Amino acid sequence: MIHPKRLSPRPTPSRYSIITPYQILRSDRCINCGTCIEACIYDCHFRSEDDPRIMADPRENGCRNCFACIMRCPREALNMKKSEDYLALGDGTYTPDRIRSILEQAEQGKIPVSGSGFRGHFDGDYYDNIWTDMSEIVRPTRDGIHGREFISTLVDIGRKPSFLTFDESGIPIGSTPHVFSIPLPILLDVLFFQDVSPSYP
Repeated sequence: MIHPKRLSPRPTPSRYSIITPYQILRSDRCINCGTCIEACIYDCHFRSEDDPRIMADPRENGCRNCFACIMRCPREALNMKKSEDYLALGDGTYTPDRIRSILEQAEQGKIPVSGSGFRGHFDGDYYDNIWTDMSEIVRPTRDGIHGREFISTLVDIGRKPSFLTFDESGIPIGSTPHVFSIPLPILLDVLFFQDVSPSYP
């Protein structure tokens, strides 16, 4: 039996430096002891290339707001502020936090988790939405007590009445709405018809 080769994510450096929310500032109280280098796991602090005896300015776009360097600095020479470049990113839809999340997930090559569930990050104005029944995913087993559930993306296009009236034998009274069904809710062109069922406003 031939086993398919497993594909694993491979981190790829971003084309551009990912701007992070916070910026570390070093004051003239610094005594160049290097404690901040040991405290920071994100390599924000390093010594000057020209003169290794002094500390260089902290690396921008590296701070993750852990406060480790600030807490361990013996001279309280470090401070943190919100990055102005970070706040200037995006717009009302793609906020700075969402942009950073997308870029970091793309850099790591892992399964994106932002927007999972209803009313997630990527839901609302300016977004297309598809409603699917994913109850099978959140259940303890793949098959529920009623057997395997099928996830349907079938979409009906056309106007529908708010209710139907039936006679005593169960047959609908009046005309039934004309509806087109498509297996995937994807339209690649404008509809060739303007109104499917004009009798229902």
